[in-house]
Amino acid sequence: MHHSRSHSHGDVGRFDEWAPRYERHWMQRVVFDPIQSTLLNLASEQVPQPQSILDVGCGTGRLLRTASQRFPGARLEGIDAAPQMVEQAISLLAAGAPIRYQQGTAEALPFADGQFDLVFSTMTFHHWADQRKGVNEVARVLAPGGRWLLADFIGRGLVRTVTQLLRLHRFFDRKGLDSFIAEAGLVVVAERPSRWLGKSVPVLAIKKMERAMGIEPT
Repeated sequence: MHHSRSHSHGDVGRFDEWAPRYERHWMQRVVFDPIQSTLLNLASEQVPQPQSILDVGCGTGRLLRTASQRFPGARLEGIDAAPQMVEQAISLLAAGAPIRYQQGTAEALPFADGQFDLVFSTMTFHHWADQRKGVNEVARVLAPGGRWLLADFIGRGLVRTVTQLLRLHRFFDRKGLDSFIAEAGLVVVAERPSRWLGKSVPVLAIKKMERAMGIEPT
């Protein structure tokens, strides 16, 4: 599940080209909106009053704009590897919105340790050039009691067969994912099938494992 940076560079170029049309693309309504709705509902249950939220792979900021209404008062940060996506996100910001966007990657999050109560990544994990490093970075910036909400294709059944046949190695099965995040000291604590797409694109709530004696579970 470790991948070369060249894959990420190709993805960045494609998303830069897509950026001017991204907000109006049919996939927003059919794919992304249902996933994001499921993610926000689960996030609300896991961390009802977050003070800070990070979206890794924020695109044009659609999810964070919705999150700002769901979680008033929270500080919201978005990063995306594609500079044109970031420019579009900034252009769509309402005056005074508590959202900040910047270019960046999951592998080098420009934030101090333990800053975020919620970290989102929706349909972006398979684009990360170095997934192991990215997961470690998410774990680093996650606050005590915080949650990482991850939504992406999970290879199972027909989806797993197709991804194997097409050699889509950046998609993974659930067993492999659990092992992978455990290396970063994380654990899945809740799972929801996304609306319309079901278990092929689950939304996972992930937290840090308690390692030291006397730490209360969160």
